[in-house]
Amino acid sequence: MSIHELQQDSDATNELYNFFPGRHLSGFEKLTGGYTSDVFKGNLDGQISIIKHARAREIFYPTYSVSTETRMATEIEILGRLSPVFPGEVPQILEYYPENSIAVMTDVGNDAELGFPYLMKGQAEPRHGAAFGDFLARLKQTTADWEPFQTVESAFEQIWIRGQEVEAASPQWGKQLRDYYLGEQKFLWVDGHPKNVFLGQTPPLVRAIDWDCSHFADSDYMLPNFFGQMPVYTIFGHVGIEEGVRFTEEMIKAYVKREPVSSKAEAKMCFYAGCQTIQRQDGKWLFDACGGAEDLSLRRKAQLFYFGRKVLTSVSTFDQYLDLLRREGQILKD
Repeated sequence: MSIHELQQDSDATNELYNFFPGRHLSGFEKLTGGYTSDVFKGNLDGQISIIKHARAREIFYPTYSVSTETRMATEIEILGRLSPVFPGEVPQILEYYPENSIAVMTDVGNDAELGFPYLMKGQAEPRHGAAFGDFLARLKQTTADWEPFQTVESAFEQIWIRGQEVEAASPQWGKQLRDYYLGEQKFLWVDGHPKNVFLGQTPPLVRAIDWDCSHFADSDYMLPNFFGQMPVYTIFGHVGIEEGVRFTEEMIKAYVKREPVSSKAEAKMCFYAGCQTIQRQDGKWLFDACGGAEDLSLRRKAQLFYFGRKVLTSVSTFDQYLDLLRREGQILKD
């Protein structure tokens, strides 16, 4: 971290203390990884808490701009609905200051590790895969009857920014992705990927954060949104092939056990997974996992692109997906 970045963090922390005059704050530090917000963790009035300050929202469609609006209102609405149903699995809002886009919430990641560093270290415990699959199934069931409400992010803009690489690979695939995604109006936690999932050693094994991009679209996107990123970690060698396959398999099995999937939905979810791999194959928001311009990294990126295309052209079942993940990983190993 540069001196300039350290100074920025110090200034932000000082502003935090100034925002809560007369309160007892101690040990607050700025957490890393916040893309649209500054997030701090520390002791507020005797309780370990998370303080989240949302920044101005970036708009990518039809041209890039920065709005004065933040995404905080969406997160507050969603967590207000979910935290009573998923205690300890999602944060509970303790305080909200809408005029400042600041929220105080419980710390669900206190004894757990974010999925991104967890996978980067080669961890992929089957019980964590199963726990996350079960969580997503319960989330889908819990929100199935929600009437769509206003969210800051729109379904169209979100699938546009997330589908650019797929559109570039094939306009036909891009259209199919949009048709699937926009064909339903169900609650969708669109950011349910390794950077927003804590994996713990004690129950609850899974804790989910960052709900501010959520909106209403096709809820079948949620499961493949996560497992479609697993090839990044296996093909780049961060996670062992068999460990990655087993982790993915247990995730899918736990999901299907609670929320049966039709053959039509299964084919669609495999399509989403292939799109997710194509989206991430050149490091989009995962630069630490598949960055680099040396020959080996470039070959692995090409392999990811091949894997994603192969899924889109020849995979329609979860078993086929798992077989392909194992086979392609083995080719690289050999």
